[in-house]
Amino acid sequence: MKLTRLLPLLAVLISQQVFAEWNYQTVEGAGGVPLNVVTSGDPESPAILFIHGIGQSHYSFVRQLDSDLADDFFLVSFDLRGHGASGKPWTEDAYNESERWAEDVAAVIAATELDRPVVVAWSYGTLVAMDFVREFGIDGLAGINLTGALGALRPFRMPTGEDPNAEKFAQLRKLQRSPDLADNIHASNEFTKWLTESPLPDREQQLFSAISVMLPAYARRGMMTRKIDNQDLEANLTLPLLLSLGEHDNPGQLIDGAEMAAAYHNVSLSEYKGSGHSVFFEDPDRFNAELREFVSQAHSSIEF
Repeated sequence: MKLTRLLPLLAVLISQQVFAEWNYQTVEGAGGVPLNVVTSGDPESPAILFIHGIGQSHYSFVRQLDSDLADDFFLVSFDLRGHGASGKPWTEDAYNESERWAEDVAAVIAATELDRPVVVAWSYGTLVAMDFVREFGIDGLAGINLTGALGALRPFRMPTGEDPNAEKFAQLRKLQRSPDLADNIHASNEFTKWLTESPLPDREQQLFSAISVMLPAYARRGMMTRKIDNQDLEANLTLPLLLSLGEHDNPGQLIDGAEMAAAYHNVSLSEYKGSGHSVFFEDPDRFNAELREFVSQAHSSIEF
């Protein structure tokens, strides 16, 4: 699809969604980067901070932000730097330093006045969550819910040669970093199909693909070249930690998640049968119910 047709489509798709209870603000992140922040619910309620994955936006969590979770919790999400409606620094080094990602999260927490939030981090967002832990520790958090990835607490497992999609995965990753926008659009359309085990509804397929193209190729290059080893943090994550993983996502992380849950009393694993990389979108009723319970348990285990 040509870019001249893609951008108007994105505007139409977004305008058709009613965000009656969503509030937007701009927060200054690390280095002055403007971050697009969305909130839903009562600021006086226990807080949940959602961190999305690479090439997506706060809209990934539409089935949480627009749910009854907002009746009992203060829900906050934001577009990562380079993504969605947030600022897009021009240099790759704006994306490959842990401190910048951590400071962005800290800026959002401070601006929205979150008190001991539970962090829900998805895919690449799990790395950003661990960036925050590395720089600021865990004392300011009530708990962490990792989904779609394990934040590099265990060695990251790329698809192997035994995976029928391994070659296509590698090729699409290359096209995402290409200076040719047509390559980026093609790769975004294809990768979006892998976000869920079952096909996305047409509207979300088009919207998520369009949002993916909003992340510049140079930003992807910076994000993919930075350090992604957080094994040294695993033993220090003593707060409640919930792993929500799809049966049809990367099989290696299910093995790692089960090992972590067996090794640490504060870690629990919830496997979603029939789901893929985005269990919060694929099975929102179950995810939201488990998140509600996890937040309540996490807050009951700390003293404010």
